Amino acid sequence: MHTYKWQDKFYVGVEGIDLEHKNLLTCLNKLIVAQHLDKSIVLKLADEVILYAQFHFLSEENLMYLLHSRDLEAHCQEHKTVIKTLQNKRGHLEESINHLQDFAEYLVHWFVEHTQTTDRQFADYINHCQAEKDTPEYLIKSLEVAV
Repeated sequence: MHTYKWQDKFYVGVEGIDLEHKNLLTCLNKLIVAQHLDKSIVLKLADEVILYAQFHFLSEENLMYLLHSRDLEAHCQEHKTVIKTLQNKRGHLEESINHLQDFAEYLVHWFVEHTQTTDRQFADYINHCQAEKDTPEYLIKSLEVAV
């Protein structure tokens, strides 16, 4: 199984989200590189992928909440489904490390689709928000510049 390289098509145009997406891919690649190591290490790295995904999803959802995104509920539901599926696939890893490819391919397939559609739409929404001083939108835009 091969590692996955960051591609320009994954950029959504919001620095903080793009950075977290790169970190998620890095977590997955660490897991893939360690596939021939002890099963306990592979399982811990799979846990890291899931926990980082949860962190990223919460971060993204908080941005959506602060910016009053109409898509928040659907986005949250999609995130919950991904985490539940990853946890299920992680359970299969306990049975056999041979399920690692299924775990990785599921996450990458979802990641590619999600970044190019749903996340890109949200990034466009962020970039088009009217940001008045002392509003969450203004603060978020100023944070993005600082990243």
